[in-house]
Amino acid sequence: MADLGSLTWSPVEWDDPSGGTIRLWPTLPNVVLTPTLRRSVGKWDGVAFLLPEDEPEFWDEQFEQEKSSPGINRDSIIAGGGMLARMMLGMSTIDSIQTCKFPDPEFRRLQLAAESDAGSSARPVFFVEPEDEKWTEWVEDCADEMVRLPNLARSIFSGRHWRRSLKQAMRATTPPRNERDDSKAHGFALASALSAAWWHRSEAILSPELCERRDTRLASRLRGALGMLCGGQVDDDDTPVLLVPVMQAWLPSIHAALKNQPLPEQIQEEEE
Repeated sequence: MADLGSLTWSPVEWDDPSGGTIRLWPTLPNVVLTPTLRRSVGKWDGVAFLLPEDEPEFWDEQFEQEKSSPGINRDSIIAGGGMLARMMLGMSTIDSIQTCKFPDPEFRRLQLAAESDAGSSARPVFFVEPEDEKWTEWVEDCADEMVRLPNLARSIFSGRHWRRSLKQAMRATTPPRNERDDSKAHGFALASALSAAWWHRSEAILSPELCERRDTRLASRLRGALGMLCGGQVDDDDTPVLLVPVMQAWLPSIHAALKNQPLPEQIQEEEE
């Protein structure tokens, strides 16, 4: 479950005992970060997304949809109802920053930056969500958990739970200190609270065991991706850094999973 007391605007680094560093960089879903916040990412040698390998195709579709009908993805989510719709509705009321952008602007920007040859050679890109029998079993277990009676009962009172989670998140988050524009800083704080509330409610549907299984598997694959960077794909003599953009509210759980040092799992770089 998300730790609402651990929201951070600064990258969190984990040094792998086998070599290299994984830098967890906090982002907000579908929010455009300012240059000030983007600069906090630092120097990196490869990027890994906690997403499946076909995600770029989905991004391309969203890009074309938005080009022909701006706001169509936001409106579709809102029309679908549920917790995600509540988050998107809240995001759409923030005027001081850019929100509800599709495809996710920071993920897309980092992918394009990694694949660009401008200024330096292209950097490796990894999509670490697995697609195998073990992961399918986890997805099926999640589906079984979500239809359990207590979870169905909670969905009836979802509005009440949402308001409670949002109040807790608003108390837990603070504006980013290095954003000097006060209106933008407070806009980011509100977006942070909305995304944390959504994540908290989404995680509450799953058991702690299911959340731990997911995070442990992803952490294992992040270590595998980092191992590829340390295996000769980076020419720089410095310690290779694998950048992992991750939703701010999810970051503490992924960091905790890395600190448990699950065995590295082999993973392939994205094929262009």
